[in-house]
Amino acid sequence: MLSALILHLLLTLAAHLGGADMAGVLAVALGMVAVLLVLLPFALLCVRRAQDALAAGSERRGRAASPQG
Repeated sequence: MLSALILHLLLTLAAHLGGADMAGVLAVALGMVAVLLVLLPFALLCVRRAQDALAAGSERRGRAASPQG
């Protein structure tokens, strides 16, 4: 979600620069790629940790709902 927001903001900035400043548009495009590449591993790590937390929470609820004994 954060990557999409950053991408949107950078594309809006590139649209405001216009075609006259081609070096600026290229710099913004390279900036977009760099930001997305830097944030991608952290986003994937957060997703994996969230899935692990959800799985652990559902296991605990399952054990609490049906006590063995």
